[in-house]
Amino acid sequence: MASTVLDGREVAVVGTEDATVRMLDLATGLPVGEPLTGHENSVLDVAPTALDGRAVAVTTSRDGTARVWDLGAGEQIGQMLELYRGPVNAVAATVLNGRPVVVTAGDDGTARLWDLATCEQVGDHLVSAGSEVWAVATAMLGGRPVAVTSEAEGPLQVIDLAAGRPFGELTGHDGPVQDVATTVLDGRPIAVTGGADHTMRVWDLATCEQLYSRPTTEPFAIAAGLVDGRPVAVTRAPSVYADGPRYDSSSQVLRVWDLSGGEPVGQVVDGPWFSGGQAVTPRGRLLVSSYAGLAALTHH
Repeated sequence: MASTVLDGREVAVVGTEDATVRMLDLATGLPVGEPLTGHENSVLDVAPTALDGRAVAVTTSRDGTARVWDLGAGEQIGQMLELYRGPVNAVAATVLNGRPVVVTAGDDGTARLWDLATCEQVGDHLVSAGSEVWAVATAMLGGRPVAVTSEAEGPLQVIDLAAGRPFGELTGHDGPVQDVATTVLDGRPIAVTGGADHTMRVWDLATCEQLYSRPTTEPFAIAAGLVDGRPVAVTRAPSVYADGPRYDSSSQVLRVWDLSGGEPVGQVVDGPWFSGGQAVTPRGRLLVSSYAGLAALTHH
């Protein structure tokens, strides 16, 4: 799930288990247009961006493809991206040399860079790992685009997209890292990661050094951004009961963290959340998806 601005309206773009992509107006909660169809299996991730002045989104799926959608027209555009063997787990958008690009990550152990104008892969694989690549996030570092990838095994890679290769690693988690997000803290680009070691960690991308870590229930997913001008992260993790964490989707906890101090803020929100079910919107709201529908939450 992600959000973008379409014709002046802030909308949520949601990938679903039924292989469709849906949009909702965050002001009214009403659907925008018809569901976008084309994927043949569950939609795993969504990245909104712009192409030739149009609002578009790139979606990835268990069907091994990534697809590009014109959100205003409500239709798929360009050529389907199809080179993966197995699910395409994640996608993130950025700009390289003035051109819109996306980075995709897959179960086949690769991360790849794509030119959206041509829907063609740029260069060789950014990552060729021995295990699944689970997540990817992008950031601007000193005016150059970088990507951060997490794998089922091994450290997180920080990749210079212009050079097409990693230039650093984020090491410190004891075990797999389920998700990664990026934002800015005190003018510095940072990465926020959540791992199977039950920690959330914050990293300075310029130095690849860890700024701090915080214990938490094992996070399934992380989103980051600015709310009320403050950098925050939103983690989603299993609810904890007397007999231990519950790892199904029926009971999960959302927690908001103030990244300036690394402390939780506000109230914990418990509910039956979708996989990948939170985002920080461009206008600074916390967006949550549940099996009961969508809810837009503003943090004060």
